[in-house]
Amino acid sequence: MHPSEPAIPFVTVTNWIRAAAQCGLDLASMLSEEGIDLSRLHPETATIQREAMQRIMTRCVDETRQLARGQHFPIVLGESFAFEYLSDIETFITTSATLREATRSLEWIPPMVNPFMAFSLAEHGHQARIVLQYNHPDASPGRTWHFTEAVFTTTVKFSRMLLGPDAFSGRVTLRHAPHQDSATLERFFQVPVEYNAEVDALWFERSMLDRPLRGAFPSLHQMAAERVAQQLAQRNQAGISDSVESTLSQQIFDLLLNQPQLLGQGLEALAQTMGVHARTLQRRLKDSGDSHSAILDRVRFQLAQRWLPDEQHSIEDISERLGFSDRRSFTQAFLRWSGQTPSRFRRGQA
Repeated sequence: MHPSEPAIPFVTVTNWIRAAAQCGLDLASMLSEEGIDLSRLHPETATIQREAMQRIMTRCVDETRQLARGQHFPIVLGESFAFEYLSDIETFITTSATLREATRSLEWIPPMVNPFMAFSLAEHGHQARIVLQYNHPDASPGRTWHFTEAVFTTTVKFSRMLLGPDAFSGRVTLRHAPHQDSATLERFFQVPVEYNAEVDALWFERSMLDRPLRGAFPSLHQMAAERVAQQLAQRNQAGISDSVESTLSQQIFDLLLNQPQLLGQGLEALAQTMGVHARTLQRRLKDSGDSHSAILDRVRFQLAQRWLPDEQHSIEDISERLGFSDRRSFTQAFLRWSGQTPSRFRRGQA
């Protein structure tokens, strides 16, 4: 581990405790052996070094196997996951109108749970996939497979909660090789599992992304999104932030990417959401060599590239969602960013 590498927020400690108890493991002893003060192990403030978490995960997997109860620790950990101390993210997910809307939470979970992870949603023809990647130097399938299986277990658990028990139909691709608990893993997923693959990903029908969800509750959904954005901003301001120290520009970029309704509301609305004065925000951006308008351009360009391939949304609709006054303004901006019109970009993607 790099000596300057920051610790991981241990907000999931209660999930680990539950999973260890279900498997008959003494997690308290493992934590103590890693030098963690159990008297200060509160989920809202506790942290853990990545290497320590790696060692504990390996021990939990090995000791669960030795007990021979037919359990696989990453599955037990994934199934026991709950959002006790991330209730706004849970509210956002459970009140989403569609699965596509719920997947926005995948951008918030890493900085709150493990900033060395990164999720991405990609759509290819009739298929979509959620890809999990790791951004630390020694990440390899042999070192990350336990965490991948636990994370995918949680993801499938919540997708079944939103869409129904039989809703997840597709496949799972894993970069690591099969192991002695692979059969247990496949029974949980109930879909084909491919090992030694190029990416760690959950694959499913693209149409599932826009299937209406019964729990949609727009007002609660929007309120939860705003609260999560404020929490992330506060973590950055307090220095607790994303483990890899995030700049103010990146913080604003992430906020606008997660709340595109702010794109057309101006600096005042952005500052209010972040809990700072507009002049203060403007001055800090200037000091950092960036500007509100430049960040807007970067966010709009990324979202435009994400939304344009989907022909269910007209270019006028995308223009409005990006905060432009009309389609002409959007077209001029997209030409400036990419050298081509939105229509031509859409045809090329198709």
